Amino acid sequence: MKKICKVFIFTYVFLFLIFFNFSYGNNINSQTQIRTTGIITQIQQSTQNGGNIYTIEAKLKKDPYKDQLITLTHIPIEGTASSVELKKGMSVIINLQLSDGQITQAHFFDVDRRDSLKILGLTFLILLVIFGGFKGIRAAFSLIFTLLSIIFCLIPLILNEVNPILAAIITSSIAIFINFIIIIGFNKKSFCAIISTIGGTIMSGIFAFYFGNLMALTGISDEYIQTFIGYTDLSIDCRGLLFSGVIIGTIGAVMDISMSITSFIFEMKERYPKTSSSSLLKSGINVGKDIMSTMANTLILAYAGTSLPLFLFFTTMNVPFLDAINMEFISEEIFRSLCGSIGLILTIPLSSFIASIKA
Repeated sequence: MKKICKVFIFTYVFLFLIFFNFSYGNNINSQTQIRTTGIITQIQQSTQNGGNIYTIEAKLKKDPYKDQLITLTHIPIEGTASSVELKKGMSVIINLQLSDGQITQAHFFDVDRRDSLKILGLTFLILLVIFGGFKGIRAAFSLIFTLLSIIFCLIPLILNEVNPILAAIITSSIAIFINFIIIIGFNKKSFCAIISTIGGTIMSGIFAFYFGNLMALTGISDEYIQTFIGYTDLSIDCRGLLFSGVIIGTIGAVMDISMSITSFIFEMKERYPKTSSSSLLKSGINVGKDIMSTMANTLILAYAGTSLPLFLFFTTMNVPFLDAINMEFISEEIFRSLCGSIGLILTIPLSSFIASIKA
């Protein structure tokens, strides 16, 4: 009965986090302009100067203008995010221009994808409950805690001019500790996995720091960083931000391999109590070798997947391979993948050694 109550509480809080609207910034909200949502009730397409123009009628969904019908135009620009195909019944985000509380103009801002994301999140939760039971719920909460740690710990530290690498180490250490406590509780097994994971992520950060400086990476090749620098007057260590990203991006894979090896060694010790520490160490490393190749592929392909449009661009433009990888934004992706993979590989002997001693 107690276990069922815990599952119910975890499920309730998880659903609350999915459907609770919060933001880490300020939405447009003043006397002259607000941002709201609406449902497209009618849409007409016309052509002007060789381009398409959509005339949209939408019903607003939120107070104080709920159910009010407004008309707006949308001109999609091919090859940009605004070229989205709009359809009747689609939920959209709209910027409203106000004068004395009355709507004077309305502009299409974006498609409202939040309801779909909520459904996807709910599907994720249901599958976790079905196939993982209470452990699945705890895994979901560990993921949520990690995300909240980044939003409410890492980002504020960086914005308060704390060294990004130090901020990433602090945040990742807290996230790793709490995640293992949530998932398996605090015991010798979780202690070994925590130390191994923190050690692996720190080693990734050390390699990132050394080789990032050796390669003279600036950390400002990303368009989002360039936009951030252009529109704010905050002083951010962009290179440190790049290095901290390597640390954060490595946590998941390192946690996985550390937990797998630690669990295997403790299971071996429980089943065969007379097994020596040296035999456990050797077995852990052998298991790590089998895990290593798939984990390294997972990490590298995760980074490569985000760079797929770049690969297509360089292929069609016939840019020589060696010239392409020397460009900073390509070098950064390779740099992230390799530093993360190195930390992952070094986690294998580290977790095997610690677990074999403590088991």
